[in-house]
Amino acid sequence: MRRWLKIFLPIFFIGACASPETRIYSLYVPMERGTHIHLKAEASLAIWIHSPRYLTQPYIVYRKSPYQLEISRYSKWDASPDEKLRELFKEALSSAQLFKEVRVVHAIPQDFYSLKINLKKFERSDEGNDSFGEILFDVSFISPGGKELYQDAISRKLKLDDRTFLSLAKGLSFALKGGVEEVKNHIDRVLKANP
Repeated sequence: MRRWLKIFLPIFFIGACASPETRIYSLYVPMERGTHIHLKAEASLAIWIHSPRYLTQPYIVYRKSPYQLEISRYSKWDASPDEKLRELFKEALSSAQLFKEVRVVHAIPQDFYSLKINLKKFERSDEGNDSFGEILFDVSFISPGGKELYQDAISRKLKLDDRTFLSLAKGLSFALKGGVEEVKNHIDRVLKANP
């Protein structure tokens, strides 16, 4: 028995030391501060986000083919993609000063405008020798009375410099900024058209 321990114990420790280190990546999405007049200063907005289960965890996802997703074991985001989307939309719409209050919710309160987002893609995809950062989400902006005021599918696909997760973080940061700004600008226009 001792002989087996002398043989396998060093092998076990060498294997344990050879495990790759976990790397954490951040998305950097600076938002422009609002210069809007308080168009709906008496109204409040509720943000509700839905996403597939794999986007509610922080591990980085990349698509090997249209049929296969890989989840990195040792590289992850500092927050899950759906959590990051919640933060970004809340920050962007709060700073735009379009509403008295902006909340992230699990159920839409009565008398609130609502912004419903269905996150579908937040990943790297590889096509031949090229890699892309992709985001895709559906968005619906609904009045307190239940009328859909704005609906769209926001899709961004940016070519990355290389296949590293650092390049992915930069690409997705840029894609998210564009997507969030697009939605914010549409909401601003809708509110101006429906005072």
